[in-house]
Amino acid sequence: MKTQVIQDHNGVPTGVFIPIKVWEKMKKKYPGIDDTKEPFKLSDEQKKILDSQDNLPLSEYQDNDEFIAELKKEYGL
Repeated sequence: MKTQVIQDHNGVPTGVFIPIKVWEKMKKKYPGIDDTKEPFKLSDEQKKILDSQDNLPLSEYQDNDEFIAELKKEYGL
């Protein structure tokens, strides 16, 4: 598995997937790289989005662009 750049629906990089073997090597080379001062927290809006998708049947999954547009409309984003 390779390191992958994750992009949003507009192609803008939003994150990076790092295979665990690479991550372990980075932690040895750069001590403290995994220290986090604040734990990751979802906003209330993000929680609403995840909750609304919790029991979505497979037949209702949408194209990513269509899904993003619907979320923006529904949640005023």
